[in-house]
Amino acid sequence: MSLVSINKISILGFGRMGKAMVSGWLENDLPNTSINIIDPNIDNNDKFIQKSKLQIIKIDEADLSDGIIILAVKPQVINSVLEQLKNKITSKTIIVSIVAGYSISDIRKYVGNNPKVIRTMPNTPAAIGKGMTVLFTEDKLSKDLESIVEKLFDSIGQYSWIMDESLMHIVTAISGSGPAYYYYFTECLSKIAQENGLEKEFADILVKQTLFGSSSLMDFSHGESLSKLRQNVTSPGGTTEAALKILIEDDKLHSLLSSAINNALIKSKSLSK
Repeated sequence: MSLVSINKISILGFGRMGKAMVSGWLENDLPNTSINIIDPNIDNNDKFIQKSKLQIIKIDEADLSDGIIILAVKPQVINSVLEQLKNKITSKTIIVSIVAGYSISDIRKYVGNNPKVIRTMPNTPAAIGKGMTVLFTEDKLSKDLESIVEKLFDSIGQYSWIMDESLMHIVTAISGSGPAYYYYFTECLSKIAQENGLEKEFADILVKQTLFGSSSLMDFSHGESLSKLRQNVTSPGGTTEAALKILIEDDKLHSLLSSAINNALIKSKSLSK
């Protein structure tokens, strides 16, 4: 998708999520766009930087008076980063934050009311154009700016706006952290397969392809609910039903997942304090 209106993106923080987003943008060949990386822990010897021919600059040397700034640093260091940033931005700067648990009002304590601030929560499948990004802003965005931001995240997957910032906590717990849950579930299936006689290499192939195929089927089964998809696999008196009885009995799996997500919610809210 063409993003001709975006000509300068500065990424502050180049960890896994920052790198995933940049990978997705590079994969989609952003035209006439310069991407600058600002991260003291990354240097020109980084293999990804060398392969992608990205530019690394220091924050005190960066021109951040316009363009889009992606805040992709860890929550523990965001305050010090914003302290360095506050005198370098103008009303022409667009700030897009992906920092978990950090609210727009937290950001405004440092940058004031002039720049537009958009809070987002993407996830790591953005690296292959399969991400999910949720966006929120308190600002009234022009049609052009809204289109630019939407195209930026549309190029790395799907996106959706929410109207209530407090919902970002559950979005973070479900979507932001979600890939790790699916990976762990797949890990467990592989381990169980090995415990029952399968070689590790084959077990990994078996569970990965099962997850991939099931996910793809969800994507292509328009109009069918998740419950219906589950029921389609579950023959009365069969093996699937026998397994699901254990998971569903006394709401076991739901209760366990609910406790896990609640823990993530608590953590997300604590990061905002």
